Amino acid sequence: MNKTLKEFFIRGLLCMGFGPIVYSIILLILYLCNVETTLNILTLFKGIISTSIMAFIIAGSTVIWQIEKIGIAYQILIHGLCLYLCYLMTYLLNDWLKKEGIIIFSIVFILGYLIIWLIIYLIERKRTNNLNRLINKK
Repeated sequence: MNKTLKEFFIRGLLCMGFGPIVYSIILLILYLCNVETTLNILTLFKGIISTSIMAFIIAGSTVIWQIEKIGIAYQILIHGLCLYLCYLMTYLLNDWLKKEGIIIFSIVFILGYLIIWLIIYLIERKRTNNLNRLINKK
């Protein structure tokens, strides 16, 4: 478990800077599109810190795929729940999502996550079938 925790922190620290970069790009796009904002220093600070923490947790959570003791279904569930809660808390903390929008956000997140996993499953199934075909030919 110690190795897993260490890997979590290494992955998190490596990706932690990407949150503020993405946040800055979003702010730049808003500026270029002439979107009026009332950002103040505290709002910017919360955005930078929260996206850094979000990137750290999300990157670190990928260590779940290395834990073979739990099945793929639990890995997917834990990873999805971690992503969901991390995004939701960040969005709520920064007022990027109002409480009324939680249901819509949840539906979109769950559908998006399931679609991504369906695509991954279909790609891997096709790859496995191709490998099995190659093995059976020999």
